[in-house]
Amino acid sequence: MTADRLRRGLLGFAYFAIAAPLCATGPYMFGSFGAREISNQDMSDFFASGSQMGPQFVPSQLGAAALTTGYRFTDPFALEISGGAQLGREESNVVSTGAVDLQIPSGSLTLISVAPLFCFDTYGSVTSTWLHQIGFRLEYAEVSGVETLEAGSAISSVNFNGSTLGYGLFYRVVNLWAPARLSVGFEVGYDVLRFGNLVAGDSNGVFVGQPSRALENLNGVPAFLDNSGPYVRLLIGWDKDSETSTVSRPQGRAPAQTDTSPAARRRALAQVLAQARAARASGDNAAAVQLYRAYLTQQRTDPKAWRELGALYRVYGKSVFAQQCDTRAQWLEKHPSK
Repeated sequence: MTADRLRRGLLGFAYFAIAAPLCATGPYMFGSFGAREISNQDMSDFFASGSQMGPQFVPSQLGAAALTTGYRFTDPFALEISGGAQLGREESNVVSTGAVDLQIPSGSLTLISVAPLFCFDTYGSVTSTWLHQIGFRLEYAEVSGVETLEAGSAISSVNFNGSTLGYGLFYRVVNLWAPARLSVGFEVGYDVLRFGNLVAGDSNGVFVGQPSRALENLNGVPAFLDNSGPYVRLLIGWDKDSETSTVSRPQGRAPAQTDTSPAARRRALAQVLAQARAARASGDNAAAVQLYRAYLTQQRTDPKAWRELGALYRVYGKSVFAQQCDTRAQWLEKHPSK
C-alpha cells in the first residue's frame, strides 16, 4: 500500500508538470554572474613613459553581474532589457614622477542594454524544456575611477568618468523546469565596450588647477579603457506561462460546486472535456487549449485527452510541448490506472 501511494504521488507530480507545460511565449527574468576575459592593453598604454613602454599586462578575468527581463513573443522572437555592473580594475606602476595607480572601483562600471533575440526550443525531459536564444545586444555604459600619484609623502589624485555605446553577440541555453517555473543555464558571448572619452574631474595635489580635460596617459595623449572581450555567465531565473496568464479564468474551469460528491465532480469534468472537443471541432483552438488544460489539471490519467492536446500544440508549431503530451499519453497507455 505504501509503495502504491508513493508511485501515485510521483506520477501526480509528473502529471502536474505537463498539465501546465512551459509556453513558447511570455515574460521571463534572469539573474546572472560570470567572468569576462579582457586584454590589459589599455593599462599598458596608460603607463607608457617616453619611448619605454610600460609592462605588458596579461589578459585578466573581469566579473560581471546582470539582471535581465524580457518577453518572448510568438515564435521565434523575443526582446529583453538588462542592467548590470562589473567588478573593479586596478593597476599600478612606478615612473619617474612617482608611483601611479589607476583604479575603477567595483560597481563603478554600469551598463544597460536592449537585445532582440531569436529563440527555439528543444525537448529536454518530461518535466523540462531547453530554451535556446541567440541575440544581438546594444549597450550604453558609464564608468568612473581615480588616478593617484604618490611622490614621496605627497599624494595627488584626479577623478575621471566617461560613457560609451557598445554592442555584443551572445548565445544562451536555459533548462526550463516546468513544476517551479525555474530556469537554469549559461550564456556565452563577446562584447565590444571601449571608453575613448574619459574626462578628468575633481582633483587635488599636483592636479589642482588643471582645466577640465580629457584624462591623459603618461605619454600625454588621451587615455582609454577597453572592456571588450569574450565572457561566460551562469543564469538562474523564472518564466511565466503566458498561455494561462492571459486568461484570468479559463471558461472550462469547473465553478464552485455545492455538490462535492465524486459523481458531481465527474459530471463537471465531462462537461469541460465536451466543451474542449466542441471548441476544437469548431476551429477555436485557443479556447480548446485552455479547456483541455483545465480538464487535464484535474483528470491527469486520460491518454486520449493528452493526445488531443498534443495535436493542438502541433497546430501552433509547439512541437516540444506536443511531444511532452504524447510521451505522457504513451506512458498512461502502457500503465493504465487501476
